[in-house]
Amino acid sequence: MKINIAISSFGNIGRAILKTHQEHVAKFGEEHDINVVAIIRRNAGGSRHADIPDNIPVITDVRELKSNPDVILCAAPSAHVQEDVKKFLQMGICTVDCYDSHSQIIKSREELGKIAKKNNTVSIFATGWDPGFDSIQRALFAQLSPIGETFTTFGPGRSMGHTTEVKGIKGVQDAVSLTLPGDKPGTQKRKVYVVANEEQQRIESEIKKHPYFVNDPTQVQFVPSIAEYDTNRHQGNLINSVDDVAVELTLSGINPIMTANMMYAAARAAYRACSNKEFGCFTVAERAPLDFIQGKTVEERLLRIRY
Repeated sequence: MKINIAISSFGNIGRAILKTHQEHVAKFGEEHDINVVAIIRRNAGGSRHADIPDNIPVITDVRELKSNPDVILCAAPSAHVQEDVKKFLQMGICTVDCYDSHSQIIKSREELGKIAKKNNTVSIFATGWDPGFDSIQRALFAQLSPIGETFTTFGPGRSMGHTTEVKGIKGVQDAVSLTLPGDKPGTQKRKVYVVANEEQQRIESEIKKHPYFVNDPTQVQFVPSIAEYDTNRHQGNLINSVDDVAVELTLSGINPIMTANMMYAAARAAYRACSNKEFGCFTVAERAPLDFIQGKTVEERLLRIRY
């Protein structure tokens, strides 16, 4: 029994999810446990993206399918993704998303949980590398070092969420927002490169007042092209150190791929929770790690991680 998923939105994250799936199928062959049954795009009637195989339909509305997918992976930017999540949950379809506004997660989790429970479905919320994978590590650090404090320092690398928000500002032709480590552990600063020929003072002011930037030191530089500054890589460093315990983890890689890999794995967790009638909205730290791993039985999954 394979898990049928659809990918909603086909930007950087959506394309990365499809790449993750194709690599998964190539490695595991007939043993692969997930099928992509559709790509959902607002402009599905336009030209077909070269990355999408001919056997995967591109649709504008999930109701165009003969039956609902088991899980929809919602890959739209954070500012818009909750609209998609709510819509699909209300249709009784499980969701996974990559919402990344840390300060809003607890409040949004409660709101989505009510919708999910009402419609007997499951949302795996705020799934990516951070929040997501790193959130799990912070929970583990708290077990190993309960009196220590875990600091997460981001960068250097490109923040997809911050970059998307800057590109959405009126007058911005192109932009990239880079995250750099701050002066102390657990802090970061922003360097934003913007292509804009007019109203640069207004644009800089809007960026620095934006909720994504207002709490971090932010430098805005206007440039003719972002080509020499752009990157898909990002990094996070977690550290917790007290007298008796010291633990540290560094995660580094291609930002969209790390997010996509976590979302793809979370499709299993959503499907398994729904099959067990454990309806609601959950962050990844609330679900058992083995729920994210390929394998029909617990024993298979334990063997896969070489327990």
